Amino acid sequence: MVFGLVMLRRCVLMLGLGCIASGVAMAQQPASERTLLQADEMNYDDASDTLRAVGRVEIERDGRVLLADTIIYNRVTDVATAQGNVSLLDKNGSVMFFDRLEIKGDLKDGVASEVRMLLADKSRLASREFRRSEGRYNEMREAVYSACDICEGRDPVWQIKAGRVRHDSEEEMVYYRNAWVEMLGIPVFYTPYLAHPDPTSGRKSGLLLPVISGGRNLGLSFAQPYYFNIAPDRDATLSPLITTGAGKGLTGEYRQRFANAELRVFGSAVGDDSDSNQDARGHVRGRLRWDMDDKWRSGADVHLASDRTYLRRYNFDAPTWLTTNAYAERFSHRSYFSANTYYFQRQRRTAVAGTTPIIAPLLQYNFVGDQTGRGGYFTADANALVLLREDGSDSNRLSATAGWHLPFTSPLGDIYTLRATLRGDGYYVRDVVRPSRRDKFTGTAGRVVPEASLEWKFPLIRNDGRVHQFLEPTLMAVVSPHGQNPEDIPNEDSRDLEFDDSNLFETQRFTGYDRVEGGARINYGLRWAAYGGAGGNISAFAGQSYRFSRDNVFSPLSGLNGKLSDIVGRIDASPNPYINLMYRFRLDKDSFTGRRYELATSVGPEIAKLGVSYIYNQQGDPANPLAGDREELFTTVSTRLSQYWSLNASHRQDLSPGGGSIRTAFGFTYEDECFIFGLDLADDNTEDRDFKKGFTVLLRFNLKTIGDIRFNTGVGAQR
Repeated sequence: MVFGLVMLRRCVLMLGLGCIASGVAMAQQPASERTLLQADEMNYDDASDTLRAVGRVEIERDGRVLLADTIIYNRVTDVATAQGNVSLLDKNGSVMFFDRLEIKGDLKDGVASEVRMLLADKSRLASREFRRSEGRYNEMREAVYSACDICEGRDPVWQIKAGRVRHDSEEEMVYYRNAWVEMLGIPVFYTPYLAHPDPTSGRKSGLLLPVISGGRNLGLSFAQPYYFNIAPDRDATLSPLITTGAGKGLTGEYRQRFANAELRVFGSAVGDDSDSNQDARGHVRGRLRWDMDDKWRSGADVHLASDRTYLRRYNFDAPTWLTTNAYAERFSHRSYFSANTYYFQRQRRTAVAGTTPIIAPLLQYNFVGDQTGRGGYFTADANALVLLREDGSDSNRLSATAGWHLPFTSPLGDIYTLRATLRGDGYYVRDVVRPSRRDKFTGTAGRVVPEASLEWKFPLIRNDGRVHQFLEPTLMAVVSPHGQNPEDIPNEDSRDLEFDDSNLFETQRFTGYDRVEGGARINYGLRWAAYGGAGGNISAFAGQSYRFSRDNVFSPLSGLNGKLSDIVGRIDASPNPYINLMYRFRLDKDSFTGRRYELATSVGPEIAKLGVSYIYNQQGDPANPLAGDREELFTTVSTRLSQYWSLNASHRQDLSPGGGSIRTAFGFTYEDECFIFGLDLADDNTEDRDFKKGFTVLLRFNLKTIGDIRFNTGVGAQR
């Protein structure tokens, strides 16, 4: 290299090794130690040992890229001074913008008077003073952070202003000192220290935002979650809880994934020192799934609570029954096997101690054979049950069914299905109450139930322009012995019988095995549907059942206790994508008055939708004066008022005599690219011991990339 000034056009330079013409192979050197510089024009002054690069200047080192209009590089000090549209792309995807930057040749250390940083998730950092060190620390003073789009002349919805910010690109964390959270330019929250992961980090251990609430059931409460990133396949969250009206405690969650399994456990424990409770309270809810191989799967679901009001009072999910279940399943081409155990806890109404059953085990097997030459096929089903109680009757059952099925389509197009089954049930029971004898029975019982059925369908289709119609009459005849339900066999799994259009053509309408529908009967119905060319459709179905002899196994309210059943049916209509209607009914066979109605409709697109559901169920029982008819109306409204604002409201009303409002809720939400705000109001008129009814307000803030802030309170008088 000669002394003087050397000028080159569009050149690639390896700093420290000299200039190499574009396209010529560079010296062998590890890529992580190679600093490359490209520019439209380079001027090298041998006297001062400086290089001036002008026009589309680019420096690249170990995945970091520096761009500028002009860069002056001093080979003695190994410092590059970049000016004009300066940007630095880091390895983690963040981009920093400068007016002027002084940085080392390896792009690891540098200083600047001002910086604007765009992180990988489009959130932003800006500062008046910037220092970079070790290639991982970006330190800023008088810095501002926000995930919001920045509009000139307007403050972002939220931002964090801090005296000092440190971004650790290797640890993938952002740390703040002396920070203020501002909303629309107004300071609302101060903290001496704040930290959150940067967008490239994934999961990180640390404090999450607290949950502050207050209300009629807990008083004022504070929860501070801490997240543990234990390993790539497992994590946990612990959250101490402090309340003024319901004690102190802890909630926790653990999650883990295995090669062929996953585990999730969530639970809580509280020392309730309120006047009505002095004991420790808590709950656990867990889920385990294990795919043992391509045919076997096993798992368990655990849901237990210390008492029946705990979940509702402490704002956890509270179904009517808590079910704990362990199971194993096997799937194959034509068979299915399962083994289950169950334990139940009732939450809404008190169950008599010791009467809730434990099922251990419940075994089920189903098999469907290959079709024969004429299209027929065999089926086999088996079921075994052991049901135990601390106080009450026990039941042990073994059931098996073998069947032959023969579908046939005639030349006219009508479809026949012939079925023949033979079922055997064997029981060993203990302390079964026999009402007619006014005693209890312990011993064995059994039955054999042959059954034959023939089903006929005649589907008819008519095309009329753009409208296509479908009409299908259906008739089924079933024959089986009458009176196969002796008092020696308890009814444990067949109490919930709802006669409707979905089970009209079932040969056995009971949901379980303990009760058998016997005798000769005929089921008949008519289905019609029309489909328009524009996509609208409507369908209707009505049907009934006739029995040749009465069967006292059905209750007076079932609609099946007489020879002629109630009329069941359904109407579905959807004239366009914005209107949907469903109407199900059960009509009295003599007066045609409604014994059960179910109506559901939704109107409007997703941005503005109205939903209404109505249910009426005649359940007045002369033998039980406390059981009245059920009539309920539920309405919902949801709408998007603008690009950012949405509204929702709902109301549930008990329309039966002496009823009233059950729950009314109203809420609206604001959501943009960086912020979610929600306000929900609810008037709940249900209560149970220490779970009080009343009015509740839930206020929600979500600062995207930071976390949630929630405030939940009950206001107004407690009634």
